[in-house]
Amino acid sequence: MIQHTSPAYLELLNQVSLEEIYTQQTFEYYQQRYEECEEKQEFVKYSARIPDEFRDHDFIGVCDRTLGTKIPKARTLDGGAMRGTLQTVGLLLPTGSELFRGCIIFPEIDDKGKFVSAIGYRFGERVRHWQPPVVQWEKPEFDSYVKSGLDFVKEVIYGKAYH
Repeated sequence: MIQHTSPAYLELLNQVSLEEIYTQQTFEYYQQRYEECEEKQEFVKYSARIPDEFRDHDFIGVCDRTLGTKIPKARTLDGGAMRGTLQTVGLLLPTGSELFRGCIIFPEIDDKGKFVSAIGYRFGERVRHWQPPVVQWEKPEFDSYVKSGLDFVKEVIYGKAYH
C-alpha cells in the first residue's frame, strides 16, 4: 500500500499560511464581539433557533457587520491581501460582505487549534425570505488550492495554457 505524504514545502507553507492567520483573526474578532454583547449572549441562552448542544459551546462568536471596518480598504496592499485571502477561504463574499453577516457563529476547531468549519444561526428578529436561517462554512483544503495553482503555473511555463 502506497502512503501519500505531502511534500515538505506544502507542510512548511501550511505552517505559515496567511489563510490560517486571517481565518483565526476573523473568528477571534467574532468571539470578542460576542463577549462584548450581553444581548447576543441572552439570545444564545434562550432562543429556540439555537440548538441546545451549542448553548455551552467553548467558542461562540457574532458577526455584526463590523469586521469590514477593521480591515484596511481593499485598494491598499494590506487590505487587498487580507480581503482576497478571506474571500479565498469563503469568509468574505465577492461583494465584500461577510458570509456570517447577522449570525451567531459556532466554529469547529481541530486538534491542532485550526478552524476547520463553522455554523451560524441568524439572530435578527426578522430573517428575510432570501436569507438562509442557517449558514455553514468549511475551510477549503489547503493542499488542493496550492496544487491547482502550481499546476496552472506549470501549464503556463510549458506553454500548454495557450492554444
